[in-house]
Formats: sequence, structure tokens, C-alpha cells
Amino acid sequence: MKIRIQHNLFIFIGIILLLNIIFPPPAVPQKYDVATGEIALQNIIAPYDFFIPKTEPELTEEREEIARRIPRVYDLDNTVKRAVTLDIDGLERMIDAARSLQVGRDSIIHLVQKQYALNRGVIRYLLRNNRKNIFNRLRKDFAELYAVGVVDRKTVEHAIIAIVSGNTETVESIDRLYSLDEAENLVAVNQRAEYRSLVKFYMTPNITFNEEKTQERIDEVFANVPKTKGKVLKGEIITEKHKRVNMETTEKMLALESTYTSIGTWEIIKTLLFRNILYLALIFLLFKFDLITKSKLFVGKNLYFIALLSAAYLIIGKVTYATNLVYLTPIALFIFLFALYFNFYVAILFTFIFASVFGIVLNSAGIFTFLFVSGIVATFSSQTINSRLAFYRPLIYLALANIGAILFIDIYLSKGAFNMLSLGEGVVNSIIVNLSFVLFLPLFERMFDFTTDLTLLELGNLNLPIFKDMAIEAPGTYHHSIVVGNLAEAGARYIDGDPVLARVSAYYHDMGKLKKPEYFIENQIGMKNPHDLLKPQMSALIIISHVKDGIEMAKKMKLPRKLIEVIEQHHGTTMIEMFYKKAFEESKDANQDSFRYPGPRPKTKETALVMLADSVEAAARGERSITASKLQKIVKGNIEKKFNDGQLDDCPITRHDLEQIKAAFMPILTGVFHPRVDYEGANKRTTTGAEQKGR
Repeated sequence: MKIRIQHNLFIFIGIILLLNIIFPPPAVPQKYDVATGEIALQNIIAPYDFFIPKTEPELTEEREEIARRIPRVYDLDNTVKRAVTLDIDGLERMIDAARSLQVGRDSIIHLVQKQYALNRGVIRYLLRNNRKNIFNRLRKDFAELYAVGVVDRKTVEHAIIAIVSGNTETVESIDRLYSLDEAENLVAVNQRAEYRSLVKFYMTPNITFNEEKTQERIDEVFANVPKTKGKVLKGEIITEKHKRVNMETTEKMLALESTYTSIGTWEIIKTLLFRNILYLALIFLLFKFDLITKSKLFVGKNLYFIALLSAAYLIIGKVTYATNLVYLTPIALFIFLFALYFNFYVAILFTFIFASVFGIVLNSAGIFTFLFVSGIVATFSSQTINSRLAFYRPLIYLALANIGAILFIDIYLSKGAFNMLSLGEGVVNSIIVNLSFVLFLPLFERMFDFTTDLTLLELGNLNLPIFKDMAIEAPGTYHHSIVVGNLAEAGARYIDGDPVLARVSAYYHDMGKLKKPEYFIENQIGMKNPHDLLKPQMSALIIISHVKDGIEMAKKMKLPRKLIEVIEQHHGTTMIEMFYKKAFEESKDANQDSFRYPGPRPKTKETALVMLADSVEAAARGERSITASKLQKIVKGNIEKKFNDGQLDDCPITRHDLEQIKAAFMPILTGVFHPRVDYEGANKRTTTGAEQKGR
């Protein structure tokens, strides 16, 4: 036990080491100390794809070009006209009020200058002339100016501007507006200097430049401008050895080094620590699953199977990722094998584990999604592979699932357009998986001794040499095996067993009788029973030996382990009662153990079905005059006898299953033995004679 645990431990350590080799911690990037104009001392090759960023002067120039090109934003203030009009009205009322109170001219000038920054000459101009006409002209001139629009000043490089008023925006040529100087000259032409001063005093632009909004728009456009001016592909030669480094090469090397991240000791330790915690957590999940389900994942060849497939998957997955062909990762192939070797639930568990390793370590939700979807579809598809044509189903299902997953990744996760090349990889993946499955399945079956329905169907071919020999040398055993196979298959369908395994294993269960066919009653047609001349102990030994002989023959033929187990267990530890009774009559000290099969008792539903079918068929064949009621008693009696003898204690068959088996056996037995109806009151001898004549 200690050695086995250590052995398992070494395998798990090997898997974890392989994971750390395949997914190494981040390495310190290489720096290239080569300046422009110097000679390169080595080939410098791009380790991965990267972009060449634009320089700061290049970006500044592009931003300035956008600023020159984009319309500047101006705000239209509709309150300016009203405010100017109110100011003009206020000045007029003040002067009128002072004049009505007969205030002196100097006092009026002083009073006006306290609120309005007008020079004395302008105020005297208003006091000497017709103020009302002057103020009316001012109001009219400003109304006309503001109706068109007045800006602070005009710039030649920004001929088109965007004018924003509330929620509306219009694009206008700045030439159609008035600058402050243009507005002043327009309304003050041919007017006195004092009037020009009044216009200049009140002139306020109603369309003002909004620098903040203009910068926001420049930033929006600039944000969509590519910040790179080229791309270097993985494997591309940046510079060759012994060649002079030019400015372009220097830019590429600086661009490469700008992609490096600062990696220190703690970064490496942290990465190693948390990745290995993930690996150990997944292994712990396997142990807990095995403990709960009793799947025996870590026993014997099972562990080698898991280790081999896991290692192969990791290596292939790393290669496809490194070559940027991640959608060719054939996870479905490995999940097919897990489903066939173990079961549906183990396959789902490994789908999650395999997808998680690459998805989490590579920090890619897309990779996890693709691998998980592909694996899950493979799990369900593996349940339907039982013929050559059945291989087309998983191929189609897998191709459609891969395409769906890739579309989801490209359109939803990556927020981009789908890539036809990626979709092609998904379809090629399904083809590679199915071809590899057909190619490697027989090899894995032979290496790890497990059986699929395809192999069982091949072994169930009655034209195989073993069955031809049986039909010639042991015809009774041959016919008996065919009937037992039909019974076992029917029973398996009723109790959710494996019908193909039950039928094919029944064909082989008595193959050991070929060694001494004449010693078995079904083959003694027209010949004397050789057991009449033997002691009961010897007869029992010969009968029991057919199990051992069958196992030896099966191993020579390299039959699958499942079939060998059925041969070994189909009699369990039952007693050969006929010879025991004969021995007991000769001596009361006869040992029962000498007349029992060595076992073990059936461990699976299929083996138990072969045992029950074997017993029922033999009992029914031994009846000379068979009727439907007798057939029912034979079925019920034999099944109950096996159950009461404890022969079914080690297999997962319930009382309900036994009732189902009885119902499944009856139609087959009725078709084979053609029982006659017992007519009440009929003469027993007449009925028996009629039955014998009919047979």
C-alpha cells in the first residue's frame, strides 16, 4: 500500500512539474543595448507580435492638425442683446431724471461717471444734442448687429465654427458674422467720435469662444486616432547580425522594450505560488470526486490512463497556443476517451479541469469558453458511438459547437467581427478529433484494456473462428450461448445495463466447454453420458474446470477484461447440486465446497444477467414437456434461488430489477421453446404426446 501511494505521488508530482514547464513564470525580458548607427552583434527577432508607437512629436503634430481642422465651438448668448438694451435705457433715464431736477451739467457728468465709464466729452455730447434720437439709434444699431452675430475676433485658420445655443447646434462660416471691430466700424461710419465711443462702450460679443468644449471635441477625435504606426509580427527579423542599426530599427527595438513589464523576484514567486495552488486545487477536486463516486480513478491502469492523456493534452495544447492555432486544440479527443474509459461524469469533470488550466493560466475567457463547449459536446456525443456511421454525429455536432463558441468569443467577448480563418479552424478541429479517435481508439483499448461498443460488436460477430468451432464441436453450447445472449440483452434493456456487453459476453461465457464438450449435457446428442463412469467429485471437477479453461482461452485470444470477468463470475459460487446429491448418497461426509464454483460472485449487472439467463435457459432446456406456466415457474424459481443463495449480493441489482428481468426473459423463452397451453381436464399423457410430436 505504501509503495502504491508513493508511486501515485510521483505521477502527480510529474504532472505538476510538466505544468510548470509548459506554463513557466514570466522571464526577465532581454534588453538590446544598440544605438542608431552602430553594428548589431546578433540577430534580433520579434518574440511576439507588437505595435510601433508614434513619437510624442508625431502625436503632437496630429493633435494640432485635428485642432486646425475641427470647427471651434462658440456659445450663442441670447441675453446679451437685452442686457445692452437695458444698459442704454438706464443711462437715458439717469440723464433725463437729472435734467428734470435741473441738476447742473457738471453734477450730471459726475453722477453718470460714478456708474458708467464714459469720458466727459461723450456725456457733454449727450447733453448738448437730441439724446432721444441718439439712444434710439444705438438700440436699433445693436439690434441689427446681434441679429447677425458678433464675435470677439476672427481667425483666418478657423473659417468654419460650430455655434451652440441650448440643445441646438449650427455650423456657420465666421465670415458671415461681425467681429467687434467690424461691428464698430459698421454702425459708427460717418458718425462723430463721441457716438463711436458710445458704440465701443456698449459693444459686447453675443457669440463667444468655448475653449473647454472645443478641447473636448479635439480630444474625442484624437482618441480615435491610431497611436501606432506599424506592427511587427512574431518571428520577424528586426535587425540582422553585422548590419548597421538605422532609425527605423531603433524605433522597433524601443517599441519592443516598451512592451516589457517590470518583473522582479516577487512577481515570479507570486506567479509560481498561485499557479501551483490552482494545480493542487484541481487535483484535490479529483480526489474528492473519486472519494464520493468511488470511480477508482487512481487505481492501477486508471491512473496511468489519466496521466498519459493529461500530459498529451497539455503538450498539444501548448503547441497550438504557441503557434496561434488555439482553436485546433483537440480537447474533444481526450474527453471522448475519458467518457468511454470511465463514464459520462468523469468526462465532464475533466472537461472543466482541462478548460480551466488553459483559461485561467493564460487569463483568457475566450480560450476557456471554447475548450469547455467543445469538451461538453464531446461528452454527450460519445454516448452515441456504436457504429461506423455514428462517427458522423460527433463530427457534425462538434463542428457546429466549435463554430458557435468561436462566434460568441469573437463577437461578444472580443467585441469584434468574426474571423473566417478561426471558424475554419473550428471545423478542422472536429475533423482532426474524429480521425484521431478512429486511429487511436484501438490502441488505447489494447493498452488500457477497456472496451467500447464498436469492439464488442466486432467480437459479437458469429462468423468468428471461435464460434464456428463451437458450432461444430459443441453445437449445444453454441445454441445455448446464443439464447443466453438474447436473454441477457433483453434483461439489460429493462434494467439500464449495457445490452451490447451483456449479449456479447454471453456468447463467450461457456467457451471453456470447447476443451471437453462431450462432458456437458447440451452436447450429448446421441451419445452415452461419460459422467456415468466417473465419480461425482471428478465430474464436478470437470464441470467446474470449464470456467478456468474459458479464462485461459480468453486471455490467449486477448479478449477485453470485461468479457473475461463475465466468464470468471457467471457461475459465482453456486453448487453443482446433481453431483453433490450423488456424492452425498455415496457418503454422508461429502464436502460441499468440492462441488461449488470458486467464484467470485457477479460484480456487475451484465455478469448477473448472464448468470441468471444461463441458469434459466439450462433449466428450461431440461424440461421435456414445457408449458407457459412451467416456464414462468422456471424463471421465477431460478432467479429466486440465485438471490436467496447470495449470488447477487455483490452486484447493483435490486428486487425491482429482478422483477423487470423476469418480464424481459419471458418473451424470449416463449419464442425459443414454443410452450404449449395446459388445457384443464385434458389427459396428461395425450397432451405430453402431442407436445413431443410438435417438437
